[in-house]
Amino acid sequence: MSEFQDRWGCPVTAGSQDAVIAYEETILSYLAMQTDIADRLDSLFALDPSMPMAMILKASLVKMLATAEMQETAVSLALQAHECVAKIPVTDRESAHLSALNAWLEGEMETACMRWEAILIDHPRDVLAIKLSQLNRFYLGDAGQMRDALARVWYAWDNSVPAYGFIAGSYAFALEESGAYERAERLGRDAVALEPADIWSAHAVAHVLEMQGRAAEGLEWLNNLRKHWGAVHNFVHHAHWHRALFALGLGDTANALAIFDGDVWTDKVADYLDLSNGASLLWRIQEAGIDTQDRESSVAKLAKALSRDHGLVFADCHIALSLAQAGCMEDVSDFLDELDRFSGKPGTQSRVMADIGRMLCMASVADAAGDAQGVVDLMLPCRHDIRRIGGSHAQRDLFYRMLVRNILQLQQVPLARALLSERLEVQAGDYWAQEKQAALSSEFC
Repeated sequence: MSEFQDRWGCPVTAGSQDAVIAYEETILSYLAMQTDIADRLDSLFALDPSMPMAMILKASLVKMLATAEMQETAVSLALQAHECVAKIPVTDRESAHLSALNAWLEGEMETACMRWEAILIDHPRDVLAIKLSQLNRFYLGDAGQMRDALARVWYAWDNSVPAYGFIAGSYAFALEESGAYERAERLGRDAVALEPADIWSAHAVAHVLEMQGRAAEGLEWLNNLRKHWGAVHNFVHHAHWHRALFALGLGDTANALAIFDGDVWTDKVADYLDLSNGASLLWRIQEAGIDTQDRESSVAKLAKALSRDHGLVFADCHIALSLAQAGCMEDVSDFLDELDRFSGKPGTQSRVMADIGRMLCMASVADAAGDAQGVVDLMLPCRHDIRRIGGSHAQRDLFYRMLVRNILQLQQVPLARALLSERLEVQAGDYWAQEKQAALSSEFC
């Protein structure tokens, strides 16, 4: 084993330069969200089965899937990495990456983020540390820290650095989630101009357009780019989910349903993001007054398959939503019992489940049952903490809408008007809130 430098100037312990190149190519495939990631990993391990960063990268990629099975695989890979590190000298950076991975696998997401972000002080072009910090800050609901982590390394990035566009798109998303829409849009569009197939950067711009109520622009933006997404993995379903949201924003429910059928809920759905796309989109379509004709049962089938993983509270909230909307009440009951057990375990996600997640799951069940008072009683006191389940503003908007809809069903007009006013002060282009506000009496109460 020797010490090399990757193309971003970071030290890497490996058996050959060819292995380092294979590692870099796998990182690039990950950044581009391509379907060949598994093949790239196979090629990397064929060249160097004992490369510590290769094991750390693979463990991280499987951990991202947030299933119990993949958690076990990631732990096994981390143990192999520890065995390798015990036998060969490695760099401080690699040891720090292994330490961050350990914290993540132990469920301590805040600690893992701090360790990745400490790496970035000395290695601001460490692409893996940048992306893993962003992923975990995202699922901590911590937009400010997600933005700041990118801001601290931004001085080291420009168009001359390999993969600059992908990092610019990552920063664009963090800026958007922090409300810096103008700069987020500019960076995201610049990134897509560099690489039209960069779906994460395209998605960052879509978020800006969603938050500003620019539905027609958003639909056109994504429609023009979709021809470049042929090599993108399941994340492509989420980009199409945004297309469906824009269609709903234009009042085109037929198109939204067609996008669900043709592009969001395909025969390749498999993971928690697919589930959240499907469940939340069907809820929105139904809320718009459209009969979804039992499509919920198909989404609920995936929800049942994922219901014992508890990798992310964000996923569990959408599992509860899906099962309740499909009328799978026995499964709902079992799932809520599972959540009680999970809430008592150590780790970030268990704490979030205990504090806020289970209440949101119960609110979804109450919503499906037509128990408007139950929804309001559960959600109103904790609505400012919903961000802690992670996900984007656009994804969590489902729960805001659920709360307001049920407040309106209870004819609590002053409260509904107050919440809508609060919303429109920070998101003036929100077409849904505008419609609800317009439907209320203009008389001051």
